[in-house]
Amino acid sequence: MVVRPRAQDDRLVEAVARECARAQDPLALYEHVATLLRRRLPYDSAGWLLVDPDTMLLNAVYEEDVPREAHLALIELELTQDDLNKFVDMVRAGVAAASLSGTTEGRLSRSLRWRTVYEPRDFGDELRAVFCTGGVCWGHVCLTRTADSPWFSQPDVDLLARLAPHLAHGIRSGLLLDEAWLDPAREAPGVIVLDDDGGVVSTTPRALDWLGPVDDDKLERSMVVHEVAAHARASIAGGLDRPPPVARVRAISGEWLLVRGSRLAGRGQTAVLLEPAHRSDVAPVLLHLHELTPRERQVAQHLLTGRSTADIAADLWITPDTLRGHVKSVFAKLGVNSRPELFARLAHEPVVRSARARA
Repeated sequence: MVVRPRAQDDRLVEAVARECARAQDPLALYEHVATLLRRRLPYDSAGWLLVDPDTMLLNAVYEEDVPREAHLALIELELTQDDLNKFVDMVRAGVAAASLSGTTEGRLSRSLRWRTVYEPRDFGDELRAVFCTGGVCWGHVCLTRTADSPWFSQPDVDLLARLAPHLAHGIRSGLLLDEAWLDPAREAPGVIVLDDDGGVVSTTPRALDWLGPVDDDKLERSMVVHEVAAHARASIAGGLDRPPPVARVRAISGEWLLVRGSRLAGRGQTAVLLEPAHRSDVAPVLLHLHELTPRERQVAQHLLTGRSTADIAADLWITPDTLRGHVKSVFAKLGVNSRPELFARLAHEPVVRSARARA
């Protein structure tokens, strides 16, 4: 095991913190941080992922030397199987980072994804981290090493855990300062049909305009398509009676899209529908971005219904004075002074994009 001086880790954390303090596209942030990290904490491949904070569905990825089929297999396992160090479990448990060798006490074969994805491809240990602020997850990373490389050490885990809150802040800031996604224009939907192996059967030109090539090996913006399709397949296979999966993802142009998945009866295929999102569709993301508490998000959603403060207070079992305190805090965090301004901030009045912005 290679032991790094603590001072070197401190300098890396400082460098990453500086990078995360700059407002930038989250995928560009991932690329810059990966370059810094890989010099100090070597790994052989990685997937740096952005997620929808409400659904935990993946909506973008910066990948480093990860085979496309491995990406898709890992998505399927994450959604459908119990395993160790699943991202959603790490978020719920408040675990910022964990290695597979540490969790399994050196018995990697205890992990289903190691047996089915990593071992056949000659990979060894895995190190994961989740990027959360205030209990809200904005993304996560999965680092892997080949079978002939040393396992990740506890200092490696600790280092990545120190970087995690900075990355959460960087992702959130990048989205918060990029306000183009709040004002999408309504357009015709796009459709992508996938087979059960993740292959593209057909796609409409509009879908390609929004996301680019769906069969791109890097899966940068098309990750959400495969994720939603996997959710739809899992719902049918498990006999689950629930609405079709929905995620939100930014298009190449910067606008936000709703992505829905639905199985095609008797064809072994899944249709994924993409449509421009209303402001109200992405309002929950905005509430997370401004770090509203769960109660403040609840109050904001009630305010959008137009109901009176007395009715809202009664429904929430709080006094009108307590409600007014929450409303004041919501307005301050969102930078508004009245309900009409809150509606304008979160409701679905579309703003026309210029031809230059579209290009």
